[in-house]
Amino acid sequence: MLDRALIEKLRVYFDDHREEMVRDLCRLVRVPSVRSEPAPDAPFGVACRDGLLEAIALFRENGFEAEAYSGNKYGLVRYGSGAPLICLFAHTDVVPVGDGWDYTAPFDPIVRDGCIIGRGCGDDKAGVVTSLYLLRAFRDLGLPCKGTLQVFLGAAEETGMEDITAFVSEQPMPDVSVVPDGEYPVSLGEKGICHVFVRSCDALTDLLDFRGGFAKNVVLDHVEVAFNAGTPLAKAVEAAAAGKPAFKTTRDGDRLILSATGVTAHASVPETSVNAAKLAIDLLLSLSALGETDRRILSGAADLLSGVHAEPFGLSHDDPYFGPVTSANGVVRVEDGRLRLSFDIRYGSSVPAADVDRGVKTNAARVGYEIDHFYNEEGFRLPEDLPACRSMVGTYRLVMGDASLEPIYMGGGTYARHLKNAFSIGTMLPDCPLLPLREGHGGWHQPDEALSVDGFVGSTHMATCMVYSLLETF
Repeated sequence: MLDRALIEKLRVYFDDHREEMVRDLCRLVRVPSVRSEPAPDAPFGVACRDGLLEAIALFRENGFEAEAYSGNKYGLVRYGSGAPLICLFAHTDVVPVGDGWDYTAPFDPIVRDGCIIGRGCGDDKAGVVTSLYLLRAFRDLGLPCKGTLQVFLGAAEETGMEDITAFVSEQPMPDVSVVPDGEYPVSLGEKGICHVFVRSCDALTDLLDFRGGFAKNVVLDHVEVAFNAGTPLAKAVEAAAAGKPAFKTTRDGDRLILSATGVTAHASVPETSVNAAKLAIDLLLSLSALGETDRRILSGAADLLSGVHAEPFGLSHDDPYFGPVTSANGVVRVEDGRLRLSFDIRYGSSVPAADVDRGVKTNAARVGYEIDHFYNEEGFRLPEDLPACRSMVGTYRLVMGDASLEPIYMGGGTYARHLKNAFSIGTMLPDCPLLPLREGHGGWHQPDEALSVDGFVGSTHMATCMVYSLLETF
């Protein structure tokens, strides 16, 4: 059984391999695995394929059997044999890099003040390296493995999860799944997620362009709006933006470009963000030179952007497990003259998916917008008395030495929502300080994404203790 002696033995093992773990994580971060157009043997683009194959190569170099499946949609690594089947799920793809990195280029990872900085270091390439060193610990220390440990390596978690869909249709469902892509202590559930694009029913007349953001699940922090230079509206925009730190105007030929800068955040925590599109729209609506048609279109957008708890969609609700509904805007574009915005709405288990459908569609129409794309997936919540739940929570309490620690319920979405008996955990233990970073930097999906080395090594230790205990429940 897991006892203090084994906990300490594992702690020493991972401390001894700290430098190797950091080296291997930086190796994976160097692959710019952002999704792009499909290519031969690259269903999610060449970079995502390369990220997956680099992870597979890393496992093979460490002596494990690793293969790509379904035309490079995902990879699998196996250790041990027989039942039960316990699987770790991690992904090698990352969100686009965004602008404004202070410390390094996104795919040129560095270690500074005890932290790794680079896109994907925490979300979720750390999960890949954690899974590798967990298997190494079992093998190198001769730990009993009463079944099969499997690692799933995904390549499209951030952009639709077609990788896990393929896995579920092609492979046996694990008895228990652990997803190092969340938070500690351990998550027993995830919010439902609704992804929607809305499009203005009317076309813009005064604005030539309005664009910003790069992913639905990241609050956009920079937009650019274009106008014909020399018009009364352009002159009013220059005057209104002058002296305001969030705004800048520049000339591009016969165009005036208004730039607005806010604060980004993961879509599950929009409370910490400042949406740049909302900043720009509010400034434009304050100008009398804005025409009637564009005013109506922007007023509708401002309405939908006015509440981070989905109040504009009639969905304001506080779930006893998951907390409030959240709403985040990640992308804005002008297409065929019409303004198009994305929304990422996350809701707890006490909110019916049908209410979300109705609220989004009704309120988009209320402000003059139509639905351009709609996807809604309910979340889940596991009973706390399941043996695997008790094992995961109990192990965390034992290792941390605090019997009062309770499980959590996440706003983020992971592979766990497609699996049975699935638990998400972190890639970094809590309360591990990061180097000082400016607002909107350092978090997952933010510029200067950072991971505490101590927290990363500690998280790998914790994950190994959890999996060891799970095997004992069978």
